[in-house]
Amino acid sequence: MPNKAETYVVGNFKGGVGKSTTVQMLSFESAFRKDRKTLVIDLDPQGNTSDVLSLTAENFGNDTLPDEFDATIWEAVRSGDIQSSIYQIMPNLDLIPANISFSDFPDYMIEKYPGDKLSQFGYMEELIEPLKNIYDVIYIDVPPTISTYSNAAMYVAEYVIVILQTQVKSLKGAQNYIDYMNFFIEQYDTELEVVGIVPFMMQKRDSVDQEIYTAAREIYGAHLLDTVVLNQSRLKRYDGSGITYEINKNGKVEQWDKRAHEVFVNILDEIDEHRLILSGEE
Repeated sequence: MPNKAETYVVGNFKGGVGKSTTVQMLSFESAFRKDRKTLVIDLDPQGNTSDVLSLTAENFGNDTLPDEFDATIWEAVRSGDIQSSIYQIMPNLDLIPANISFSDFPDYMIEKYPGDKLSQFGYMEELIEPLKNIYDVIYIDVPPTISTYSNAAMYVAEYVIVILQTQVKSLKGAQNYIDYMNFFIEQYDTELEVVGIVPFMMQKRDSVDQEIYTAAREIYGAHLLDTVVLNQSRLKRYDGSGITYEINKNGKVEQWDKRAHEVFVNILDEIDEHRLILSGEE
């Protein structure tokens, strides 16, 4: 029997902290640099990750994607057919996209399973579970709220990657997320572990950023990754251009792309180490 995909939900209960960027970059490095068969499931009706990965597909010569995805996670939920909603972005990287129509998902689940949250989460798990036999790794993007979306993702996933922007509100958002995760595990008798907390977009010379980082290290200890995502304009550019990996005339990766990618390769390596420790393989 093949090994099941490691399934990660990336979260924080504060928006704009780099959650979707982390999903996009880790999935890219997993597929492109680590040669892992990787799937991204977008459970955020805003569809930002779907948009960025669609642009990324164009950057890597895939012009087969439609201008608008006609089969999304919303169609999969309603039909029970998730295979038809899978799109190849590039070799080893697939996407199940979302768009604004998925905003009806909570009401649909309440109507389908009134007063039965466990069945609501279980429905999504039943839909996604067969994909774990196909992929090496699955990343799930969710909105920054306590919602049917984030609950379903927590129920499906084995691991949580928490994004910590070095700001007071994000520090509280990360702690709230972990507190809620522990409540969710107990309430619904599921298994979920924090595999890493990613310090994101820290300004090296900002004293407040440094104070928050130090406080986070004291609170979270080894859970906080050593790799810090510093403020990089290249990551912001990817939001509009898709992810790039440009080769210069000397045959080397363009330096700004190289810097952006190396950070997330390092994050991926650290998360792999943490996962092996949690699973008892190391």
